[in-house]
Amino acid sequence: MRRVTEFMKQFELASKFVTVDIDHATKTYENMIDGGIAVVMVIEDQDGIAGSLGFIVSQDLHSGEKIMVETFWFTDPKKRGCGLLLLDAYEKYADEYNMDKIAMVHMMDSYPESLCKLYLRRGYELIEKHFVKTLNGRKET
Repeated sequence: MRRVTEFMKQFELASKFVTVDIDHATKTYENMIDGGIAVVMVIEDQDGIAGSLGFIVSQDLHSGEKIMVETFWFTDPKKRGCGLLLLDAYEKYADEYNMDKIAMVHMMDSYPESLCKLYLRRGYELIEKHFVKTLNGRKET
């Protein structure tokens, strides 16, 4: 998992909203994977990790429906095509495990128009915008 979180660190270049603490992320994802809460998909090529997509599998807190929620999706910018392979695998996983809903996150400063169009073409609906406020410059601990 550490290799994946080290790879995810690159996403900080694509979005000013993302900070990846490699040690924290590695430990958190390992615990969540071991607990059956999270899944991480990885595509590798001769150069190493080309892309990865992580998600949480849970019940919707309000309805009890089975839902998967993406927590990160990143591909090497030179290998964008593998991003669609990951999205296909994510959707296939949802189908195989009889999920009721799946959700993707869209960072507003990371490919804002093209990513939104992709999600809409694939049948996703924009249902919510998420606002975050950093308090007094503090980082979350």
